[in-house]
Amino acid sequence: MSTDEDRERLAEQLMALPVRELVDVLRRVLPHFTEDQYGVRTTLTLAAVTDYEDEPGLDVELVAWPDRDYYDGGLGIDQGLWENGRCARCDVEVTSNAKRAFCPYCGSGCALT
Repeated sequence: MSTDEDRERLAEQLMALPVRELVDVLRRVLPHFTEDQYGVRTTLTLAAVTDYEDEPGLDVELVAWPDRDYYDGGLGIDQGLWENGRCARCDVEVTSNAKRAFCPYCGSGCALT
């Protein structure tokens, strides 16, 4: 088990990363917390949530992982989470820094604009 100080050091390291690198680190971690039991699947994902001051409700998009093969092992352009679209398989809204990415829930490829 880690200490508060260990977790604080890790948090500081994560906060120092640009978004595309943070997404890549979390891509390696979050899927390990998926649970499939009794016909119910629960997966931890990263989401971007936008709250428009003049509009009710929240805009929630799952953060898609860049397609590293498409980007020759890279993470795509370092531009923040500006690419948007829907996963064709599970029909959730996704966002990414890359135009070619994978849905963090079902793993399907997503072409974003």
